[in-house]
Amino acid sequence: MAGQQIVLIGLSGVGKSTVGRALAERLGWPFLDTDDLITEAEGSTPAELIDRDGEPGFRKIEERVVADAAKRTPAVIATGGGAFLSASNRAALGQQGFICFLDATPSAIASRLRAGSSGERRPLLGDDPADLDTRLYQLDRERRRFYSHADIWVPVQPFGDDDTSVLTAAVDRILRAWATDASRLIGLPRRLERLSADAPAIGPAAVVDTGRERYPIWVGAGELDRLPDRLEQLDLAGRRVFLISDSEVIDQHGRRAAEALDAGGIAGASYIIPSGEQSKGLQVAREIYAWLAEQRAERRDLVVALGGGVVGDLGGYVAATYLRGMPFIQVPTTVLAMNDAAIGGKVAVDLPDGKNLVGAFYQPRGVVSDVSTLRTLPGRAFAEGFAEVIKHAWILDPELLGELEARPDAYQPHSDVEVLADVTARSARLKALIVSSDPEERGLRAILNYGHTIGHAIEATTGYTEFLHGEAVGIGMMGAARIAHGLGLIDEELVARHGDLLRGFGLPIGSSSIDVERVMGAMLLDKKVEQGQLRFVLLEGVGRPVVRGDVPEDLVRSVVRDLARG
Repeated sequence: MAGQQIVLIGLSGVGKSTVGRALAERLGWPFLDTDDLITEAEGSTPAELIDRDGEPGFRKIEERVVADAAKRTPAVIATGGGAFLSASNRAALGQQGFICFLDATPSAIASRLRAGSSGERRPLLGDDPADLDTRLYQLDRERRRFYSHADIWVPVQPFGDDDTSVLTAAVDRILRAWATDASRLIGLPRRLERLSADAPAIGPAAVVDTGRERYPIWVGAGELDRLPDRLEQLDLAGRRVFLISDSEVIDQHGRRAAEALDAGGIAGASYIIPSGEQSKGLQVAREIYAWLAEQRAERRDLVVALGGGVVGDLGGYVAATYLRGMPFIQVPTTVLAMNDAAIGGKVAVDLPDGKNLVGAFYQPRGVVSDVSTLRTLPGRAFAEGFAEVIKHAWILDPELLGELEARPDAYQPHSDVEVLADVTARSARLKALIVSSDPEERGLRAILNYGHTIGHAIEATTGYTEFLHGEAVGIGMMGAARIAHGLGLIDEELVARHGDLLRGFGLPIGSSSIDVERVMGAMLLDKKVEQGQLRFVLLEGVGRPVVRGDVPEDLVRSVVRDLARG
């Protein structure tokens, strides 16, 4: 069969050798590490060759070794971090290789390298351990465009100290994909042409790949006008589109969406709901069901959710449940939806007792984020969306956090669309990485609830009318920071940084509208409660989230009381 060769690519230190050896053992194949092959052939390590010949000289040697390794089958091949930047290497490896991109955040890779401390020199990462994170971020930005042309994307993001199970899960995922999909992916039209291009095309900003479902996230200005092209790329052309939106979004962007679909010859109909969280309930869902039945919607037709988080959650819930599931895509038009709600397949409606209590995990076929739509947002709605960007930075990305802290004024509705596209793409990649690792929230994905336990309770007890979601999450993050400080996990300085950053984006850090006892009661109805115990996502440091189920109720009540003082 095709695919008698598995190729691992990714940044140095991401775990290619560990995963590769395990794959080779499971398959009974030889394992080839191109860095080791270079050492054998040249009598010098890659680090020594780079010192002697410079990186260009080393790359020429590497190309010869990769070309030879690519001819050997069966084999598992782990490449050096920069090998896939070479067009000749990509072409050689693509001939027979099933190419797998192993991905984790640069800060996680840096932690993995420090913990490993094998003594191996990696000259392209620098010699100063203090600069390791910065250098990995630089390499990630330079190389991701090339890595994104792999056949599959495999998350290896660690959670806590349990690195072994993460890498084992990656092995299982690769083997499953190799057995079920490698022949098809290797045989895709124009694959080799794409791999061997000197300057590979820029692909989607991010990809969610759960191991069973895979979909792109496009981020940029003008994406709404490209909607027919995106449907074509998703193999969804020629279907009727049932567009769900709200009254505000349709006034601002409905005409553009309609003109784009008309220009693409795409037939369909639209259903407009009142804007606001109050529409995200079972009654409105029933109304949409009746409309779809009246329109004789079929299972192969397409639901398009155009709007913010309410529209995305509601539209996705309807798509997941009508006719036992219709395909849908998310077209988010708010900062909040582009960075959070539209990504990950958590679709739901609210009950009077709590937020998102009725729902499902149902992944979209794609996410199309047009950042130019953000310019129509009111300042308050724009700012609340950055609560989710801030959340991603706190739990996963120290570099992004530093940039947000340094210049909160750089992110405004009138900001340059390229600036908005860049920060949205980076944040979306973080969300996609976690969702791909844990699509049904059985472990790692729980960290995305940072600030949400208290935040959701505040929303529920104020009737979803007083606070926007991001505002409530901002208060929730402030509460989580104080709880972490109360448990001795973080210092006062980190708590203060939470407050400073949230205020810098115009987000509240407390409110006199909070009813302490009602919030405490609402938290006990939260989905994150297990056996009556509240579970909080807390920080042990920037980029070091932990889930704790042993937080004393008295501490939580004390923190909520502080938040209620405003």
